[in-house]
Amino acid sequence: MSEIIKTIDELFSPLNGDSKYTKSYCQEHKGEYIVYTGTTLGIFGKVDKADFSTPTLTFTTDGENAGTIEYITDNGYCIGGHRTILNPKTDDLYLPYFKFILQPLFYKRVKKGDVPSLRFDRIKKEKVAIPIRGDGKFDLEKQIDLANKYTNIEVIKNTLLKKVKLLQKYRIILDFNEEINFKNIGLNEIIKHNNGNASYTREWCRQHSGKIPVYSANNSLPIDYMNKGDYSGRFLTYSKNGCAGYITIIDGSFSVNGDRCVMTINPGYDRVDLDYLKYYLEPIFRANIKGRIGINGKNEYTKLNSTMIKKLNIQVPIPIKSNGEFDLNEQKRLAKKYATIELIKKNLYEQINQLTKISVL
Repeated sequence: MSEIIKTIDELFSPLNGDSKYTKSYCQEHKGEYIVYTGTTLGIFGKVDKADFSTPTLTFTTDGENAGTIEYITDNGYCIGGHRTILNPKTDDLYLPYFKFILQPLFYKRVKKGDVPSLRFDRIKKEKVAIPIRGDGKFDLEKQIDLANKYTNIEVIKNTLLKKVKLLQKYRIILDFNEEINFKNIGLNEIIKHNNGNASYTREWCRQHSGKIPVYSANNSLPIDYMNKGDYSGRFLTYSKNGCAGYITIIDGSFSVNGDRCVMTINPGYDRVDLDYLKYYLEPIFRANIKGRIGINGKNEYTKLNSTMIKKLNIQVPIPIKSNGEFDLNEQKRLAKKYATIELIKKNLYEQINQLTKISVL
């Protein structure tokens, strides 16, 4: 298949949505035509007059769904201020094809921050491949054929990814029988949330260089190193942004910035095992994240903070001895079983993710 490389601004011109479409405007002009705005879930509102009537590609410009492309095919509709239309410059561009090939590029270029955003200027020079005919013109039939194949593959991928999400949310409680006694203790009683220091940026680390790791949203690697540690010992920590809600146990001297929180054990609960807490809590945390998990499970932009967790009023079942004391040995035994199950889940997750990397040649 012959292809030609073009930049996005060679193919499309942007048209920003109309900011007049507020909730109050929609209430005052109720009708049958959907107003599409920043959200990609549900309907923002309906009005009595349509601005557009032909199929089009649009993308969300800000908010947790920033960069998400939607192909709109309504007979009549309106576009709000948090969305941009991609107007094709030629009539031989098949829009569903471009929805598939542009989406990964758009997610890659989203500007992170408290309010994620994406403007056309950030993606206009991204390059895409387009099939061409022997005469050098865009091959519309090939675009349609590839779009149909992408659609079929996406159905398969989405089915597998739904299974992955279910797998990640499974929380298995082991050995709930008459041989083990459990006592439910509120997580809010067991731990204290300690937010990281937002000053610990890469620039800060360069100015205060050292050998102490500084952890951020990344759940495995430090963002950088500096000359002091705010914590020393073994602690539960969780990511607040990015891939939020994953729990990492950090052992040694370290610091965390504003994208990570350290959970310290309150007095009286020193016989609560950290590994047991991690395996019990992580699926609950992940089930309560807010935000967007991007295409094919990638480009995740989610959040979870201490206020959100406290409101859950999580009850932790802790094994106890016959005299009512926390049974540390039983917690450790259960934690090892959790670890085995998590390894199985991880292997399945990786296998499914490999299957979702199918590409169209």
